[in-house]
Parts: sequence; C-alpha cells; structure tokens
Amino acid sequence: MRISAPPRTGSGALEAAYVLLESLIACGLRHLVLAPGSRSAPLAYAASALAERGAEGFEVHVRHDERAAAFTALGLSRAGELAAVGTTSGTATAHLLAAAMEAHHSGIPLVLLTADRPAELRGTGANQTTYQAGLYAPFAVMSADLPAPGAHDATENELRLMVDTAARAAHAALNAPGPVHLNLGFRDPLAATHAPERGSDATFRVPAHAAPAPHVGTALTTLPARTMVVAGDGDESGHRAAALAARLRLPLFAEPSSNARELADTLVPCYPDALARVMADRGHPLRPEAAIVFGHPTLSRPVLRQLLGARDMEVTVESGRLEWPDASRNAARIVPLIDVEHSSLVAQQQGFLEAWRRLGSALAKHSSGNRAPQAEAALAVWEACASDHAPLVLGASALIRDLERYAGACHARVHANRGLAGIDGTVSMASGIALAARTRTRVLLGDVSAIHDLTGFVIGPTEREPELDIVIVDDNGGRIFSGLEHREAPRTILERFFTTPHGVDLAAALEGLGVQVERCVPSDLAVRLSSASHGARRRVFFVEIGSDFSGRRA
Repeated sequence: MRISAPPRTGSGALEAAYVLLESLIACGLRHLVLAPGSRSAPLAYAASALAERGAEGFEVHVRHDERAAAFTALGLSRAGELAAVGTTSGTATAHLLAAAMEAHHSGIPLVLLTADRPAELRGTGANQTTYQAGLYAPFAVMSADLPAPGAHDATENELRLMVDTAARAAHAALNAPGPVHLNLGFRDPLAATHAPERGSDATFRVPAHAAPAPHVGTALTTLPARTMVVAGDGDESGHRAAALAARLRLPLFAEPSSNARELADTLVPCYPDALARVMADRGHPLRPEAAIVFGHPTLSRPVLRQLLGARDMEVTVESGRLEWPDASRNAARIVPLIDVEHSSLVAQQQGFLEAWRRLGSALAKHSSGNRAPQAEAALAVWEACASDHAPLVLGASALIRDLERYAGACHARVHANRGLAGIDGTVSMASGIALAARTRTRVLLGDVSAIHDLTGFVIGPTEREPELDIVIVDDNGGRIFSGLEHREAPRTILERFFTTPHGVDLAAALEGLGVQVERCVPSDLAVRLSSASHGARRRVFFVEIGSDFSGRRA
C-alpha cells in the first residue's frame, strides 16, 4: 500500500505525526487513546483529521489520566482491535508502565506513543524533559527513539522513517505479540502555522507483512492413561483445551478466564481442593500421571505446585511464545500447537473422569452451605453472563478464586489481566473491551481494585460511553491475603499490611464522580443484572459486605 505525502502546515511535527498515524492505520491500528498534553498536540491534531476523514474505521478516544488511557487501549487491543495510547512528555510517560507490563506478560499487542522534546533539549533541565527512550524495557518487543523532524517542514527522509518505523512497530506488536514503544521527538511549532497546502508528489510504500505461517499441529499420541487438562488464562487456547478434554474424556481444570468452561461434563468442580487432597497421597488412585497445559495458569497453588511441579509428572505445554508458562521448570515438552483431533491416549483408566467429577462435586456440595457472601455475589454475575452471554471482565481479587472453585459452564467471553495479575486499570480495561465489543459488558471486581482505578470511572461528556455493568463487591479490604500464608500473621500485622481495611465510603466517592450507583445485596444481584438498563450506558452495582468478611481472623 502507498500513502501520499501530507499537506504542508508549517509544522514538521504535525506532518510527521500525520504520516506516522496514517501508516499505523494502514497496518491495522483501529484506535488511539489520548491523554491531554501540549508536546503530544501533533498526535491530537493528526488523529482528529484522520478520524474525520474516516480512515479505515479509525476511532479516537480521550481520557484525563494516562494510566486509565493506557488500560483502555489495552482493553481495546485485548478485544481484538489494535490500539495505541499517546501521551505528552515527562511524568505522563511513567503512567503507561503498568499497562505495558500487562501487555507483555499477556502477549497483547499495544502501541505506546510518547511525545518527547528534541534531542538538543534533553539533559539540559528543559521543562518536562526526562529520559524516555527505552523507558519500558524489557517489556517492549520493539522500541524506537525517533528524532524530531525539521521545525517547519518534515523532509522526505524524515517522513519515510516514520512510515517504515510504523510498519515495523505494527508487525512486531501483532506478531510477537506485545507492546511496542515509539518515543517521538517533536520540535516547535507543535501546531499548524498556516492553512494546509498541497505537499510534494512523493508517495510512501507501507511495507506489507504476511501473517506468520500457521503452525502445524502436533498430535499427542503417547499420553498416559491418567492425564489431566489444565486451562489457564487464555482465549482461543481455552477452546482447544475444552475440545481435547471432551474428545478424550479427560478431567478439565479450567480457570475462569481460560474460556474453556464450555462443556459442563468434563469440568471438575472445586478442583483446587480436590487436587490438594489427591496429591497429598502419593498412592491415591486418582493421582495423575500427566498434565497438558493450555494458556497461562496463575490462580491455584495446588495446580502450579503440586500438579505441574511434581517431578514425576509428564507435563506438556502448548505455547508459541518464547516465554512459555512453566513456572516450575518441569515441562517435558513445549508444543506450539496441539492437534486436538488426532491426539489420543495410550490407554484410558476406566471411570477416571467420572471419579474426579464425583470428588469435586462432593467437596463443592460440602462447602455450599457456608460459602462467603462474596462468592455468592460472584456466582450471580457469572450465571448472568452464562445466561445472556455478555462479555465478562474479572478483576484480580479473591472473587476470581471463588469462581475457580464454584462456577459452572459458561459460553460468555471472559477477560482478565492475568499476565501479571495486577489490580491496576480494571475498570479502564473493561471500558476498552466494551467500546470494542459495542455490546453490554460486565466487570466484577473488589473494592481495592475499584479504588485503584477511580479515574477509570471518569469519561468526559464528549466521549462515547461504553455499555458497562460494573459490579463492586466491597468487604473493606483485601480478602485474598487471608487465604494465603499471611493468614498466620498476627492480627494487627494481617490487617495493617495485608487486608488493609480502608474505611472509604466507596459508593459515595463514585457518586461524587457523577456515577450512578445501585446498592444491593448478593441475593438480589441476579435480578438487578437482568433488569433493563432504561437508557443508562454505565451502571454500577455496589454490593457492600460487612467488614467482618474483610479477611480478619475472629
């Protein structure tokens, strides 16, 4: 594909920004999320002009806070529409780091555009000037520090550099995949100094990159009789995990964000508890001999340590990435793609799947009478999505572990930032997913995650608002720590440094931000979620649990 030289505007920075964005759009960019700033003004002017021109379905979004902007872009990219985030120079650039880290560890394409002062102003004490080049190493799959073009016009070579770098960046982001960082030197003037004039007749070829050749699936034909399927966080890999478990009748341990909970008859309920019981007895008749791993397992310590870390376990990992998930360094083989249709068992232990499901069901039934109200709220959200197939975003909290134990089958698309399991930007990412999905999306998170992303609730009146149901389960602190080894800490230590009760009237804080809040209890959450929105694009359902459930020991 070829693009034409930009109009002459009397600003080399604006001309370069225009060509850069047009090239990125030609390579698949669909969204740019901008935070306000002066040094990044060329990006704003160029993006506005391209969006008005209707360039390839390109859309611009604005967020007040750079971190919220970055996680919104991450959500858009995670949902399948390549997005970039753009910031001004200085401390603004630091707020992209968390999203860049998540994109790296989750393998999500993301373009980071940071405006910078020209080279002659760096290291001189010039206002809002710091060391931005390479800021996101080692998380970026590609980094480039682009020199500032001429003040009043960009030369053909400078524009060609923009085109070529944009194509390389898009290729790296989509095919690595992961975040790419383009640090953009912009020299004053940052806006047009005269009406646009016709530029040169030069055209620039945007290099086309063929998609990687599809992997030839590897058929596993020597699997032991007692084999398990483990589905960690993932998208398409979860569907293959479910299909393999169903075809070979293997027990399936599926994390809530694996997208493998499609077929109820292979899911093992309450599998973390069941596995812990089985693996404690080396002679247990249900002890597995092998495990096949899809996606990125992160949630269950019995799975990660007792199953995948067992030295007598034959572990096969499906991964096409250099950083394949094998935290215990115990994998026997790494397979880029498993041929589900032609894989087979050496022999099958009679009733192995059924026995695992009976054990898990018994443990789930035993605990059903004393499930925490937080778990009941989480299940209400899960079952609503299972019923109407609304996309679901899960925050990193104890709630996702409640679902791991008790949630059943679900065909809804489930998303979670499990690459690093951070609580950053959950609402902002969900907003990005909802914007891309263009349908009502739900997000389930705890109070601490909501506090971490209060700016994610702020969307300006000129912006397209996502259709989003936000369910906040407020138990006044980080309940997750009461389920880790820290539960043995003295009560004062546990509360002050781990569960950290905050005492914030979070619902009032959200109302102060202009967000409508519906207070409810777990038992009526299902009815609220299924009710008509009556034109409200964003709804917040606030489930307040007493502080007795914040993780404190009695």
